[in-house]
Amino acid sequence: MQSTSPPFPFIPIEGSLNFRDFGGYETENGSRIKTNLLFRCGMLADIPQHAFEDFSSLGIDVICDLRRDDEAEMSPTPLAAPFQGRRHIPIEPGTSHELRNSMMTAQHSAEERSEFMRIITREIATEWTDAYRLVMRALLETKGGFLIHCTAGKDRTGFGVAVIQQLLGVSREQIFNDYLLTNQSTDLIERIRTRMSEQAMDIDEATLDVIARVRRPYLEAALEAIDTEFGGIRGYLEAVGLGEAEVIELRERYLED
Repeated sequence: MQSTSPPFPFIPIEGSLNFRDFGGYETENGSRIKTNLLFRCGMLADIPQHAFEDFSSLGIDVICDLRRDDEAEMSPTPLAAPFQGRRHIPIEPGTSHELRNSMMTAQHSAEERSEFMRIITREIATEWTDAYRLVMRALLETKGGFLIHCTAGKDRTGFGVAVIQQLLGVSREQIFNDYLLTNQSTDLIERIRTRMSEQAMDIDEATLDVIARVRRPYLEAALEAIDTEFGGIRGYLEAVGLGEAEVIELRERYLED
């Protein structure tokens, strides 16, 4: 029987957000993704200097930061070691502007905002292949740990992780299980509530639940777009620069019996 999640996926680094190992899953051919090599999280800006050693102990060589320019400027990643492997690969779906604007008014319901999130995640899959090509190049180039993150570590990051897990042979059901673990990140809602308050954005709890959590239909929309727009995962991988040789290389590196 396939495990629903790797053991203890959340990593308790002070100041981090939604930080976890996305290895440990069994693949459909009976292999397993190695642990302690593939990581995902939200922003790194709040990690205090006295916790840098904890981050360093993970052996992360490459950090793919998918935040918009303004997000990265507002909450900059520390510049010193062990964060020197950061690569800024900004992703900003067009619909996200509409979502952010809707937070300032009562014009849209929480369910309408949820639909925005589904559309945003689909746009991430269909319109940002150039960005994910850079992510996959970084994955190929790193010789140590690999980290992919955005602000909350759930949408742009969630899709990127889903692609990596799928290329390694994880079933879609397991991919959804990992995606939905974000909802177990106990500090995520409080951190987002605090940031909204700091930006004078008064939002109700239903809306907060939409933007601080994930729902299966969001990622389903993205994976369905891969099927319809790219002919499946193989077509998408080719679109982001991974041919058969690169897929074999990554599987040899990250899978174990």
